[in-house]
Amino acid sequence: MRFVFLIFLFVQVVRGTDWAPVRQWPAPEAHQAAAADAKFFYAITSRAVAKYDRTTGKRVALSTGAVRHLNSGFFWKGKLLCAHSNYPFKPERSEIMALDVDTMKLSTFKAFGNAGGSLVWVLRKDDHWWCNFAHYGASNAKTFLAKYDDQWREVARWTYPKKVINQLGRYSLSGGIWHGDEIWVTGHDDPVAFRLALPKQGDELQYLGQHAVPFTGQGLANDPVTGGLIGIHRAQRQVIVAGRKGAPVRLRVLCYNIHHAAGVDGKLDVPRIARVIQSVKPDLVALQEVDRNTTRTGKVDQAAELARLTKMHHVFGANIAFQGGQYGNAILSRFPITEHRNHLLPNVDAGEQRGVLAATIHMSKDRSLRLLATHFDHRRPDAERLASAKFVNQLTVKQPEMPTIFAGDLNDVPASRTLQEIGRTWTRTNARIMPTIPVGQPARQIDYIFVRPKERWTLLETRVLAEAVASDHRAIFAIIELRE
Repeated sequence: MRFVFLIFLFVQVVRGTDWAPVRQWPAPEAHQAAAADAKFFYAITSRAVAKYDRTTGKRVALSTGAVRHLNSGFFWKGKLLCAHSNYPFKPERSEIMALDVDTMKLSTFKAFGNAGGSLVWVLRKDDHWWCNFAHYGASNAKTFLAKYDDQWREVARWTYPKKVINQLGRYSLSGGIWHGDEIWVTGHDDPVAFRLALPKQGDELQYLGQHAVPFTGQGLANDPVTGGLIGIHRAQRQVIVAGRKGAPVRLRVLCYNIHHAAGVDGKLDVPRIARVIQSVKPDLVALQEVDRNTTRTGKVDQAAELARLTKMHHVFGANIAFQGGQYGNAILSRFPITEHRNHLLPNVDAGEQRGVLAATIHMSKDRSLRLLATHFDHRRPDAERLASAKFVNQLTVKQPEMPTIFAGDLNDVPASRTLQEIGRTWTRTNARIMPTIPVGQPARQIDYIFVRPKERWTLLETRVLAEAVASDHRAIFAIIELRE
């Protein structure tokens, strides 16, 4: 009878596993928690934080600064804030340590002194700070969540329901995140995330349920690249990114002809272009009219500089040799770019050479997509644009099922022969026409974002950005979901 019961319990656990690993990296420092930004992940141990490249998995830096017991970390205004305490010593002393991810120096951000427990995680939401102070052993029911205002005055405090405390043994809660309006917390060893909510009244958090996760407790964080979770497997010394099983991947896509960063006000300003890009927090960006090391733009590699300013990966496709440098298209991505190739488009009547830059974007262990970025010829008649449209359609023949995004300045309107040809293969993200030029008072749409195959995508939103100075085009932006 005992054997049958154990089999039944195992089946229940497997069926309840809502989150599965999508990427794993070895990290000897995966002892307390993990966190991530667009290009790096961070493994947190008691005495240091290690910085790893998300693409290669190689460690690139280790933190400096005197610490005793670090715990969970989360990003706020570009710094990694880590909970820190003198656990297991008494009296307890806690502080928030800030890691400058460029210098990798840890320094005190906020000192609490003895706050009545050991700080194990800190978050920021709704203009308040949320700090969890742990108790252990027979006193672990005294663990509490405190809410502070910007002057660090405590404005509320909650304890945890018995249903959660009873599953912790003699340990406490090691990690916490906000997931929408829910607070998800993790214990010390069990691969479980408890779902909680603030109560409408009273001082005990409301239990909503729990998820099986591929982390052995400890600290976790939201992953800004995949939209999933990032945590650790302590015994195997691994950092793990997890995604919800079967969930669609939501992507924020921007298409922008940047006019080599020369605005309609006559100013050459690459940081201004970066601010326009960052205003919509895109995952993927297709850029046109990008200079690399040309005289007119001060010998700046604009794609590389925009990638640095936005903290994204990048590739560049050169189509023309120009003023000692090159001119073409570029792609920025929050995900690693594993392959890329620049295809030269058909050239009619010795016009300006155009191209389409194709990149493979690696989103997770078993999810990739292609992004095509292009800029078609502007001349009349439309022979070259039509030939280019047919060329782009042919690029999809070898991998017809590969989810692909196509974005660019096509220099033609929705009713044109060019767009009719594109429409044979691609689905436009905006059903109604959305003018992008002239930038001051747009009257025509010539900039687009497309997807294929149609059945893999859900189109949620498309809009043209209001910014009308940084370039001679307005940027077009779409939010889309890739389904399994």
